[in-house]
Amino acid sequence: MKTTKIFMASAFAAAAMFIAGCDKSKEYDLITPATQAHFMNATIGTYYVKNDPTSVYKIPVGLTQPAAANTPVSVTVTSPTGATSGAQYTLGGTTATIAAGKTSDSLSVKGIFAGFPGTRVDTLVFNIQNGAVPQSDYNSTYKLVLRKFCDVILSSFNGNYTKAYDKQAGQPDYGPYAVTFSNPVVLTATTGTIKINNFWDVGTSVVVNLDWTNPANFITTIPSQFLYTDPTYGAATISSVGTGSFSSCDNTFSFSYTVRVAAGSFGNFTTPIAR
Repeated sequence: MKTTKIFMASAFAAAAMFIAGCDKSKEYDLITPATQAHFMNATIGTYYVKNDPTSVYKIPVGLTQPAAANTPVSVTVTSPTGATSGAQYTLGGTTATIAAGKTSDSLSVKGIFAGFPGTRVDTLVFNIQNGAVPQSDYNSTYKLVLRKFCDVILSSFNGNYTKAYDKQAGQPDYGPYAVTFSNPVVLTATTGTIKINNFWDVGTSVVVNLDWTNPANFITTIPSQFLYTDPTYGAATISSVGTGSFSSCDNTFSFSYTVRVAAGSFGNFTTPIAR
């Protein structure tokens, strides 16, 4: 017990000496961390390039504390996918100038719609360079994915398509043959249906679902429904196997499905369709 009391008394005495050693009237040197430049909030983004002259993507650049004077932050830009300035994109510049008293500015990237034929997707890599202020220990690299995007207007899909092909593993392709799209129905802001006449080249119509909720992955599905009456096996139904895809820029579609009759299945098929 005596040992415990002595130990406690010693601890209190040490604490009292520490507190007494802090002189509130004395000025102490403050340690101010060095200002660093960094990309703000995130290190990766996606730019959906529209056929729109006002389309632009802003990449926020920041300082770890307000700038004492106008402070330039410069970057280098590379592309592991081979995107080139003037073909896939243009830059407003490679330097963002952060105004005195501020902590952020941005770099501007403008995608070139014609530079993304088909399903081309590119990546730009921005790296902050040591300059007026050093690059930060974090968020010094920003990756920007560029891909083209067209608003989905279901009525624009109406009309004739002359390049429909039915494909099945191990079998020669059937086609081309013609189909017609009609009767678009908007279900939600990002889903709808459309009717395809002469799907599978059997003269009847099917209604398909289109879903563009994910701008990077427009999908098609075929709800289970009657397709046609086979002369040998009777009523045949069609239904999705997984999902297909579509492009609102190119007006191209693909469908993945199976066709079944009472006796069994004709197997799984994919059907790409283009104008």
